[in-house]
Amino acid sequence: MQAERGPAGNRCRMGVTVEKAERAGVETSHARRFRNFVGRSLVPKSPVLLSLRNYILLTPPVFALRFHLRRLYWRLAGHKLQQLVKGQGVESGFVAEKVLPYNLGNINIINRGRTERVIAILRSIRGLKLGALNTLVVGPRNEAELLLLSSYGFDPAKLTAIDLFSYSPAVRLMDMHELKFSDSSFDAVYSAFVITYSDDIPKAVAETIRVAKDGALVVFVYEHLALGAGNRFGKNNLSNGPDDLLALFGANAGHVFWKEDFESEGSYTSSVVFRLTKPKA
Repeated sequence: MQAERGPAGNRCRMGVTVEKAERAGVETSHARRFRNFVGRSLVPKSPVLLSLRNYILLTPPVFALRFHLRRLYWRLAGHKLQQLVKGQGVESGFVAEKVLPYNLGNINIINRGRTERVIAILRSIRGLKLGALNTLVVGPRNEAELLLLSSYGFDPAKLTAIDLFSYSPAVRLMDMHELKFSDSSFDAVYSAFVITYSDDIPKAVAETIRVAKDGALVVFVYEHLALGAGNRFGKNNLSNGPDDLLALFGANAGHVFWKEDFESEGSYTSSVVFRLTKPKA
């Protein structure tokens, strides 16, 4: 049968197309209502519940076993402990002579509480897809923080970790004051309990701004003491908590999702999560 030609034929085909589109829209609407009914009334879904696999991986015995077996594997595979030294990756004598030995002495500590409290905040931000973020992790000490991040939704293939020392190929040797990355490389920068070890915080902040993309998620957590007190290294950086850090970011600090300065016996734990903004070129 010969197809219709001319305006009448075109109108006929257009009418069929519109009718199909309307029918598809109605079917989609019905399917959406059904899913909403099931998800809200029959079997309510949880936006924060972990998969059974990750739940098992995060149980204390299993997590500890994973951590120690990976440490043993890298040792048997010939990945020796390496560290930066002054003049070769670290320019600051303070960092090389005080900060590095102190943290190296704590290389085997697994502090889950610190990391998981921050992750809980991130997983509560609506619309934030952790697995899609190309993330720079600053100063994890060991692989525990990376294992936790990946188990709670971050893509391990998109995690780039740096520290002053490393026994694992998952952690690159690098100083946060001299990041060897191109401008605007990361969707997120995660720095937990690191920034107050710096003796040049403005430079570390400037490097964070440089390597983060416009709109990147920035996460900082750190400890400080009451104003006027000194820490173990005789310093008391960022003693006014998150406000001091946000002031250093200045106009680059955009929307703040979370800000806290928690006090316990004269010691404070500050945490801040915000969007980084960069001026348009």
